[in-house]
Amino acid sequence: MPAPSEPNRPMPRPRAAGGEITEVALPGIGHRYDLPADEGGDVAVIIHHSGRRDLYLLDQGSRRASVALSDAQARTLGAILGGAYFTPSVVEEIEAVIDDLLIDWVTLDEASPGAGRSIAELEVRSATRMTIAAILRDHQSLVAPEPSEVLRPGDRLVVIGRPEDLAGFRRHVVRS
Repeated sequence: MPAPSEPNRPMPRPRAAGGEITEVALPGIGHRYDLPADEGGDVAVIIHHSGRRDLYLLDQGSRRASVALSDAQARTLGAILGGAYFTPSVVEEIEAVIDDLLIDWVTLDEASPGAGRSIAELEVRSATRMTIAAILRDHQSLVAPEPSEVLRPGDRLVVIGRPEDLAGFRRHVVRS
């Protein structure tokens, strides 16, 4: 397994099933954990028996970035990521899941691929299998918007679909 300071080269990776974390024992080294990122690529963490943690950002198995952390640094980063230091207010209002149905809120910005385009033009349902149930714009709500509705930066979209389709919706409509 390459150390974070070695040149970029593909890393062998275990396959994750259904977006789950995979774990692989690395004899004599420690354990490796892989997690698919919502926006593509993967995050791999190698925990060494020494306590060192190597964190990799991967794109189709090739390293985009990496960093080595001490045990204390890794624990601090874990606490930060877990919200122990700060919890964004948006986290309190996202992702209501009922059985297999997800209701989520997303906000478009100037760089969003969906900004300035109609729902029909984006082919939201066929491209992402998600439905835009409402648009919150200028303190007004537009429930069940028509396909001809043009999305604007600052629009807050209420979307409904399956949890596994949300990442594709975000890539298609919210972020490039």
